[in-house]
Amino acid sequence: MKAFILLSGGIDSMACLNFYKTLGYDVECVFCDYGQPAAILEKQSSKKIAEHYQIPYRNIEIKNINIPQCGEICGRNALLIWTAFCQIGFGTYKIVIGIHNGTTYSDCSPQFVDAANRVFDVYTGGTVVLEAPFILWQKDEIVAYCQANSLSLDYTYSCETGAFPPCGQCLSCLDRKELLND
Repeated sequence: MKAFILLSGGIDSMACLNFYKTLGYDVECVFCDYGQPAAILEKQSSKKIAEHYQIPYRNIEIKNINIPQCGEICGRNALLIWTAFCQIGFGTYKIVIGIHNGTTYSDCSPQFVDAANRVFDVYTGGTVVLEAPFILWQKDEIVAYCQANSLSLDYTYSCETGAFPPCGQCLSCLDRKELLND
């Protein structure tokens, strides 16, 4: 079966890619540039990861999205999964997203995944499925998975500001610093 990984270039999406590849899925990556501040560096990281795994890579550009300076982006994960679905089209496959437990965002919850799958069912009758394999895991469990599987976290990038080097102050940087001793 085919699995399309929403590959942001971060730890969670890289872990998803490895997870589905290890399970024997035919994996492709989808990167969405929706005008986020980190788009350029996330895209570079996601391409490195896809090249490392030698898997097909799609880049989708989304224009005119309202991106706040900081904080939650309204409907972000819904935007990502529906954009991927519209790009890929009908068929039998999985869309995989690296959301996990431990965040307050409503679109990082089992309820979000269930609701999205109900809508996919309206269009596809169950042939397209959204999966979030780490939805019940904490971030430290995902990092432990990566370390146990010798994944090169040097390929990943996680800074919400898009700074190089990373800002060290945003939530993504603070998570990374705490979990990886960066």
